[in-house]
Amino acid sequence: MATGSNDMPDHRKRNTFTSYVAPMAGDVRATADTNEWCLPSDLRDVHLAKPRLLAGEQIVASAPAYMYSPIAPMEGSSGSGNSSGSGTVTGIGNSNNGQSNNSNNSNGSNSMGRSRSSHKEATFGLLSVTNFKLAFVPLHGRATLSAPLASDLYQENAYLGRNEVTLNNIDQIYTIAEQGRAASALQAARMASTSSRRKKLEPAKQHNINGRIVALHIICKNFRLLKFAFQQQDSKLSGASDYGKLIASALARFAYPMRHDLSFAYAYREPYYSTLVGVSMYGSKNDWARELIRCGASEWQVISASAVPQLQNRLQAGKYQLPPHFVIPKCCEVERFLQLSFAFCDSRAAFWVYSYGSSAASLVRLAELQPASQQDTKMENIMLELVRKCDERKQLKLIQLTDQLPSIQDVQRAYQKLRRLCTPETPEKFMLQDDKYLGLLEKTNWLLYVSLCLRHASEAAATLRASITCVLQESNGRDLCCVISSLTQLLLDPHFRTIDGFQSLVQKEWVALEHPFQRRLGHVYVSTGEQAPDSEQSPVFLLYLDCVWQLLQQFPDEFEFSQTYLTTLWDACFMPIFDTFQFDSQAQRTRAVNEGRLVLRPVWDWGEQFSDKDKMFFSNPLYQRQRGDLVATQNHRRSLAVGGHKLLASAAGGGGVGPGAGAATGTASPSRYTINPQLFATQSSVPQDRYLQPAHRILDLSVWDQCYYRWLPVLDIRGGGQPQVDLFHRLLLSNIAKVQRCLELQNFEELPDAYYDALGEQRPSQQQQQQQEEPVEYVDGVERRRKSMPGTGAGTPGSSANGLNVVNGGPLQLSTLSSFFPFGNPIAGDAPHELYDILSNSSELLLDTSSILDKSSIV
Repeated sequence: MATGSNDMPDHRKRNTFTSYVAPMAGDVRATADTNEWCLPSDLRDVHLAKPRLLAGEQIVASAPAYMYSPIAPMEGSSGSGNSSGSGTVTGIGNSNNGQSNNSNNSNGSNSMGRSRSSHKEATFGLLSVTNFKLAFVPLHGRATLSAPLASDLYQENAYLGRNEVTLNNIDQIYTIAEQGRAASALQAARMASTSSRRKKLEPAKQHNINGRIVALHIICKNFRLLKFAFQQQDSKLSGASDYGKLIASALARFAYPMRHDLSFAYAYREPYYSTLVGVSMYGSKNDWARELIRCGASEWQVISASAVPQLQNRLQAGKYQLPPHFVIPKCCEVERFLQLSFAFCDSRAAFWVYSYGSSAASLVRLAELQPASQQDTKMENIMLELVRKCDERKQLKLIQLTDQLPSIQDVQRAYQKLRRLCTPETPEKFMLQDDKYLGLLEKTNWLLYVSLCLRHASEAAATLRASITCVLQESNGRDLCCVISSLTQLLLDPHFRTIDGFQSLVQKEWVALEHPFQRRLGHVYVSTGEQAPDSEQSPVFLLYLDCVWQLLQQFPDEFEFSQTYLTTLWDACFMPIFDTFQFDSQAQRTRAVNEGRLVLRPVWDWGEQFSDKDKMFFSNPLYQRQRGDLVATQNHRRSLAVGGHKLLASAAGGGGVGPGAGAATGTASPSRYTINPQLFATQSSVPQDRYLQPAHRILDLSVWDQCYYRWLPVLDIRGGGQPQVDLFHRLLLSNIAKVQRCLELQNFEELPDAYYDALGEQRPSQQQQQQQEEPVEYVDGVERRRKSMPGTGAGTPGSSANGLNVVNGGPLQLSTLSSFFPFGNPIAGDAPHELYDILSNSSELLLDTSSILDKSSIV
């Protein structure tokens, strides 16, 4: 190529690595005889689009790439005739009922025009792999930047951007090799994705990536599908650099760690100062003692492993797999209990978790016998008899969960089928699934397993209400026992339906009693013999959250938290910065702190990740807190999770953990004394008239659309869905709060705009209000003070008040937010300034009046 030619195009003279990458749709200009592209002037600085890095985070690999929607059209943007097939394009549009419109047109140009008008095919930017996340930084043109107001309303994580996912969240990686020549990166990705050149990168294996990689498909554990395309690069121009292979190799190395100390949590050593109040971490003996007092369980005792010499002996401690603190029958000595625990899987003999009713019927978790001891059930009978002695009526019911509930492998298979159904890769696949969606949903068995869990939890709750001790038995007592036990307590105890109570429940049943999060969520991939490295993966915790969501739909006024809180909690399982869901046991956590200098951060301190605006959506505006609940009147508040309040920890309130290292690490904080449950009243303080009886048939259940469908733009219903109802309730409660405050202070200057809208009057100005306070004066018999006349302003048609738009003088309507709000894709102008002010600046009013019953004047 002659560099001195005067006829040479300008873009051929530039020597930047971005000159070989195709730009965004609509800006493409290609020569007919080369594979080289000209970038617009505002897209050439792709090397400046670096991701925001945390302390200890390092970039492993970076490459310019396209990020395109999973089910958006992927036809080439130029008018080249090199497209495969008949040249048709599938156009997908949004409709009010959430269905898609599939149109195949033999006229390629007309179809192309429709797809351009309804979709942005892809976004060009820089794709980077770090030791913490996979980050895509879009490189938009200056004119395409959306208004910041629209995106500010949607959830923003302090550690992750909207186009970033943690490496812990990545489950499957597919590489698509080059097949033939194509005019663009998107066209090459489409040609390859429809062929057999799609290869999965298996964890814990050495991968020799051969051939050029034109696209990557990344499936995340939270149902997100990411698709990236890379522009083919001509070797005679740039030396055969393969961006796709660079990113794929980095992901294969860092996304599937073989040891837990390779996690980013060990590199992120920023200090943590706890502000967590109101959540019982169950990391000390006193936490369990408070729960015994609250439940009135006087026949049980708390045992701390640090106080048992047998468990402190290094030669003998390795034989047991016991948590640091556990509750056993008072009639059994510790040495006898340890001897019996040898016969059970993972040393999980009978552990008390809850008591209910005046007779303090107990809920107990029990593992199955070891395979070598299953022929002789003597040890099991002895343990059950010890539990029976703790019951006032000497009655006991054993529920065998292993035989009646799915195994962890069944849950994993159902989860994979459901995720495949919720992550279609092409418009054609989406339409095929949409035609027979209900049948495919039934074949996943996911809702069947949710139904079974709710049914057995209802059975266990009914057993406790009948004053009969209930024993839940499972293979290891650490998986589905957690699900049924947690659901049972949710059905019986209103305290666990608050945000702090729910977090304490998860901390007790899942963290303190050591559900194996590390193995079930696939944080570490270890191949043992013939077993696959992911053979023990199973999203048991997601199954539990789905069950809780079903209860929230059936009893919307009984839960303080919202579905947004549950969805965020599932996402938080893959944040390695927070240790709550990262370990199998407390022993692993302690070892990580001592040997790996890991800084522990509980995920319950939501202020570390989200602003007050985001935390506000964790609360349920329909929740009704009844009088006589656990929190005293003088300390009444909504929850620390939604900010703005302080609460002193009290023994009767579930044992709050104060600020400091103890709350951060979940270990026993220094204390001058240990609570003895025997010195307190033995009567249970749990209300017995607030239990729930859910419907558990499959026809009574729904699909958790916010969690499973939020990454599918084609299913987004602008201006529809539950978020519109939720926002309307929040705005209504905000207006009620303003009216109540005006009545209490006898100051009516801050009446909500909705008041004047209802009267058809204009809000009086500040000057008019000052004149009304002056003595009445008459001039020639005419009063000088004027009344406010209706006119233009808050009460006129077309105006906006409190985020509600008046349309042609008709009823008020909310702005067209995403039906998956606050997780949807923000668009410019989808939220007026008034709505933003209510949701961000007036949060105090919403928090103080999340329930109408919180104000005695309305009761």
